[in-house]
Amino acid sequence: MIVGIEFYTLLATGAVIYWLIPKQIIRNYFLSAASIAFISYFDKYSAIIAVILILYSYMFAVLIEKNKGKRIFHRLGITGLVILLVIFKYLGFLNEVLSSLDNFISSLPVFKIEFVLLPLGISYIIFKHISYLTDVYWGINNKGRFADFLLYSSLFTIYIAGPIERFSRFKIESGRENKFSGVFIEESFKRIVFGLFKKFVVADWLGFFIAPVWENPGNYPAGIKILALFGYSIQIYLDFSAYSDIAIGASRLYGFKIMENFDYPYLKSNIAQFWRSWHISLSDWIRDYLFFPLSPVFKNKTWQIFFVPLIAMGLCGLWHGPAMHFVYWGLCHGFAIFIYQVWVIIKRKNPALNQMSGTKWFNAAGTLFTFVYVSFCWIFFR
Repeated sequence: MIVGIEFYTLLATGAVIYWLIPKQIIRNYFLSAASIAFISYFDKYSAIIAVILILYSYMFAVLIEKNKGKRIFHRLGITGLVILLVIFKYLGFLNEVLSSLDNFISSLPVFKIEFVLLPLGISYIIFKHISYLTDVYWGINNKGRFADFLLYSSLFTIYIAGPIERFSRFKIESGRENKFSGVFIEESFKRIVFGLFKKFVVADWLGFFIAPVWENPGNYPAGIKILALFGYSIQIYLDFSAYSDIAIGASRLYGFKIMENFDYPYLKSNIAQFWRSWHISLSDWIRDYLFFPLSPVFKNKTWQIFFVPLIAMGLCGLWHGPAMHFVYWGLCHGFAIFIYQVWVIIKRKNPALNQMSGTKWFNAAGTLFTFVYVSFCWIFFR
């Protein structure tokens, strides 16, 4: 969607009209309307659902702000969002899980549940709204102007592929009275071209060479399969980061600075650093709205360093797609985070290990090991 001709037609045409409008708040309404129309062009039902979700979440934000200290409206708002996400994205997956359980427990009632509609960007908009309502409840930010929230929820440049912006950051950008500058065009053009180069010139051609190995692995020796695995690891990074580059660059044409989403993750020396640098907006979301809330549920160390990473990363995998192989991918990363946390505890108690872990050769070995492990995990993702 963000590499189609329709996207760039709207991007250029919309930018011209956008900068001709004198007031920022009117610009925001125009860009929101254009974004919703763009979504409707691809799927009118997705646009309807997006508008319903926007009105729903803003209404609950008003209720949460007016009833500070009461959890009921926050819980109701979040519950509704999660239920909608499950209905639209995971009913088929739940059907498969129940069917598989029925093979082991013959008396278990299995309901044949199907839902064919998968709205565009549903995972991103739901996660954004969960963070929005939670931040209003926590007092991190207020509900803001409806014009800012409408644009935050619908902006077409980041609607499908993120990054998952926070409202507290975005409202500063959307509330600023920007004046047109040629710098916006220059920065936007450079970032979009860089993203397109990564996607079409490098990632897609790399995929062209490694795809036959994945399709017929029995026809290739072990060495070639290992190279294909590492190639896929690089390809998926280039794919994902390219989409973020295009989204960030496209947003810059309208004067918006969208958060960076990747920071050379394969050059990090441990799994924790990797996740601070890979899909940063998603990693931050998981940390703030899963890791931190889950950790104090039980004071038991086993819960905090073993079960919390597995649950959080398992859900992260499920967010990528309604299939068990995504869950396995997430669990692999959750287990790696558990091992890393154990290592940190051991290292703190041993000065010699702590000193050794700061050496260049140790960090180099850690970087290589992390890349190999993450590459292995991609087997489940694919």
